[in-house]
Amino acid sequence: MKYIKSACLALGVGMAVFAFAPQVQADSSNQVKFRGKVSLKVGQAAILHGARGEYGQLPSKSDLAESKSNLDAKLKTGHIVFGKVGVRQSGSCNGWTPVYETIFVADRPGRETVKIHGDTVRITVK
Repeated sequence: MKYIKSACLALGVGMAVFAFAPQVQADSSNQVKFRGKVSLKVGQAAILHGARGEYGQLPSKSDLAESKSNLDAKLKTGHIVFGKVGVRQSGSCNGWTPVYETIFVADRPGRETVKIHGDTVRITVK
């Protein structure tokens, strides 16, 4: 009987640890670089930036959805998708910080200059 109680307690503690553990870990081997200028053909995609959260945290899914909505409303030549988890150098955070890749997908020919996560990016789609 003691064994069953101990096993149940261990299982409960183990489940609690995993329930409160972060769901996604930053992949330091995926270093996301900022691209201030990109030229693509319709249908191509490129990683332009990395979306970070506050204080060394990944952004929440709701923050990503809001960011996508705001960016897509500004863009005339394409749209944004968020990719894999990685890290990028952040001036605000003074070092490497976890991010989701911010990927631009070219939909229509044209040129535009937009702010993505506070930084200016020049986009040309042919």
